[in-house]
Amino acid sequence: MNKKVSIIILATFLAIIVFVVSTNLQKQLINYVPTVNCYTVTEDIDEYSKIAMTSIREVNMPIEVVGNLKIVQDYKDIQDMYLKTKIYKGQLLVFDQFDTGENLTIIDGEEGKEKIAIKIRASENGASFILKKGSIINVYSTLSNEYANSEALAKYERQKVGSDDYGYSSLKLLSEVKVLGCFDDNGEEVENMPEKNIDTVLVSVLPEEAYIINLIRDIAVFNITEI
Repeated sequence: MNKKVSIIILATFLAIIVFVVSTNLQKQLINYVPTVNCYTVTEDIDEYSKIAMTSIREVNMPIEVVGNLKIVQDYKDIQDMYLKTKIYKGQLLVFDQFDTGENLTIIDGEEGKEKIAIKIRASENGASFILKKGSIINVYSTLSNEYANSEALAKYERQKVGSDDYGYSSLKLLSEVKVLGCFDDNGEEVENMPEKNIDTVLVSVLPEEAYIINLIRDIAVFNITEI
C-alpha cells in the first residue's frame, strides 16, 4: 500500500514538473520576438567618412523595428564606402547611408603626399579637353629666368630661352602624376564634358613638391601634357 502511495506521489510530482516546464515553454513561444543581427555606431561620425571596425558594435534588433530597411550585416560590405551624411552614436547602419567615393566625388590622396590644385594655362585647350580623372600627366612651369635661376629650382629639368635678364625657362616640375580631379573656372568638377574647359587639376604630390608649386604659383604659368 505504501509503495502504491509513493508511486502515486512521485507520478503527481513529475506531472507538476512537466506542466510547469511546458507552461513556461508556451509562454516563451507566445512572447517570442524574432530578431536580426545589425550594426550600430559607438560614436558620432562625420559625413564623407569611412567607418572603422572599432567604431561599430553588433546588436540584435527585433525584425519589426528594422522593417524594410536594408540593414548592414557584414562590415566588409561598407568598409570601402563613405557616409553620405553625419550619423550619431547608437544609430543603426543601413545601406542607404553609404555611397562610393566616386559617386560622392571624394578624392583620396596617397599616403605621405598632399593634394594640391594647379591652374593650367587657358591656351592648353587641346590637352584639357582629353583630360579626366585618372589621367597621367607631366606638369611644367614657365617663368622668367630671373626666378628660374634660383637655387630652389636648380634640380629641375629645364629648357631655357633668351638671356638671364629677359628670357624664360620651362621647368618640368612633376612627372607621371595621376589626376585626382578636373575642375572648370567655377570650381565645378568636369567629367567627360567637352563643352567645358578645364581650368584646374588636382594632383597628389610630395610635401617638397607642393612647396615649390606654391612658391612659384603667382609668378609662373603651368602647362601639362598627358601620357
